[in-house]
Amino acid sequence: MSGRERLLEEAAKELERDFELVGSTAIEDKLQRGVPESIEMIKKAGIKLWVLTGDKIETAINIGYSCRLLDDNINQYIIDSTRSVDIYKQICVAENKQNLYLGTKQMAIIVGGESLLKIFANENLKEKYDKLVEEAAVVLACRVSPKQKALIVESVRKKHPTATTLAIGDGANDVNMITSAHVGVGISGLEGQQAARSADYAIGQFQFLKPLLFFHGREAYRRNSFLVIYMFFKNMLFVMPQFWYGFDSAFSGQTLYETWLYQLYNIVFTSFPVIIYAIFDTQFVKEKFLTEPQLYKIGLDSACFNFVTLWTAIFEAIFNGLWIFVFCFYGNDGIQITNIDGQPGGFWVSGQLCYSGIVVVANLYVLHKTNNHNWISVTFVVLSITSFFLSYWVES
Repeated sequence: MSGRERLLEEAAKELERDFELVGSTAIEDKLQRGVPESIEMIKKAGIKLWVLTGDKIETAINIGYSCRLLDDNINQYIIDSTRSVDIYKQICVAENKQNLYLGTKQMAIIVGGESLLKIFANENLKEKYDKLVEEAAVVLACRVSPKQKALIVESVRKKHPTATTLAIGDGANDVNMITSAHVGVGISGLEGQQAARSADYAIGQFQFLKPLLFFHGREAYRRNSFLVIYMFFKNMLFVMPQFWYGFDSAFSGQTLYETWLYQLYNIVFTSFPVIIYAIFDTQFVKEKFLTEPQLYKIGLDSACFNFVTLWTAIFEAIFNGLWIFVFCFYGNDGIQITNIDGQPGGFWVSGQLCYSGIVVVANLYVLHKTNNHNWISVTFVVLSITSFFLSYWVES
């Protein structure tokens, strides 16, 4: 319908006459406490923010300023045309204007729902649009439907398969978006429980996203990264002395360790210290994580789990396994060790010495990597090492 606003105004003038005001109602739509601070910290951490809302462009921009998503130092480019040709021109204008700043100012793209319909329907236009929003620090999509919210998330995942997407919402219209993202966070409250029930995590207020990301998320990534790397380290450390022993046993397949104790390595001797580490270890106090967003960048840069960290741990295991074998096996060469019956101990003595060195090194490796030592972490390391010598004594 053309001239809709004008016609509505004329109809209102005709109908709204000689009214007697009885009362009025209003809905207060305000930001929750802590939203601006949370969004500001998310931006400082280097996380790209996309806001998908059903509000019109003017309302969304005002909300963007209120929650510190937008400010006067960010260039804003609005894409709101309904024709593909005009949308293409608006994208080109945004690109040309932004190139004049040579990266000195950030860019915010504000796009309407009707424009998105044309963009997703035209592959060439979508490619042009994707290139633009990839350079943007903030994307604000207005008047979008629940289906469009999901399409936007799926588009980002398809364009950047290695990136991790997080969607947060508080209403039933956010369910599609939440389920489409890698990680979904639902806010339970006045909007109902639909978003919270369909999400991976449920929080009571938006401000709780800050500790969820910057403390629990960051530390969970760091601890789980070490947990995976440690599994490679301790098992590589365990088998390397047997590999070096192959040169002395003519690769006959003779095991260096006693069979029963061999089975307890992963179950008893090296399991509990790393479990304690993976649950309780924290690199800094919680307040430091919530005030220094740059600490979160270890996850964005994959600093804790990558090719270098994995192979560094593997080479450490190879080196430690070599010196343990040389010290324990060749260090006993020529020394006659007998048991209580006066019989020579043979290679089993050297093998069990290697085993004991491996258990000690594997547990001390966790103790060395632990950031906050306490009686729990130290006790489990001591008990794990002691359990080996106790098991060896009982079996002997």
